[in-house]
Amino acid sequence: MKNARLILVEDDPFTRATLGDALALHGFDVRARVGTAFDAIEAQQIHDPQVALLDLDLGVGASGIDVAIVLRENNPKIGIVFLTTYKDPRLINSNIPNLPEGSIFLNKLEVNSTAKIAVQISLAIVKPLAKRSMPWIRGGPLSSLSSVQIEILKDIAAGLSTAEIARTRGVTEQAIDKSISRISKNLSIPKSTDSNLRVQIVRAYFANKGQGI
Repeated sequence: MKNARLILVEDDPFTRATLGDALALHGFDVRARVGTAFDAIEAQQIHDPQVALLDLDLGVGASGIDVAIVLRENNPKIGIVFLTTYKDPRLINSNIPNLPEGSIFLNKLEVNSTAKIAVQISLAIVKPLAKRSMPWIRGGPLSSLSSVQIEILKDIAAGLSTAEIARTRGVTEQAIDKSISRISKNLSIPKSTDSNLRVQIVRAYFANKGQGI
């Protein structure tokens, strides 16, 4: 939509600058380009945007989802579009709140042009509260994992041993071994030695964060 008021919330300065310039060329009125939750809320108060394009991970502190919830509380009809490398937001926090109704979720690694982002932004403006299913719910790579299994997946990626994970969670090592087995099965990782299994699980974790190893 030509001249629609937009705020861009992205903590990486280069991405923030280049994406903001690209969206301006697509006809959006990019009122603010900010990198923190505080600045995003302030930008809404100043510019009254029709839509916000947000990264999920804004570093230490509030996430993009936290920001979006506040933006929507302040304006029930603001369009919300997330653009992130994450395929599943639970990798930031397994207990992360639900995305605001009508949110559009885009993966940076699967969007090959700013024109496609512009189309989705326009949809969010026209129908900000439309019913939309999220990719991790409709059969994403981690959709079959529970919140606890997501946390164990993150612990493994952080290099914690089975004993350390069991101790921090107050359960037995056997319980963690069973969880690891279920995780590998849900991720379609073939049975192998414990060390290789962990390597494959870590690779799956970073792949779903959008970071290859």
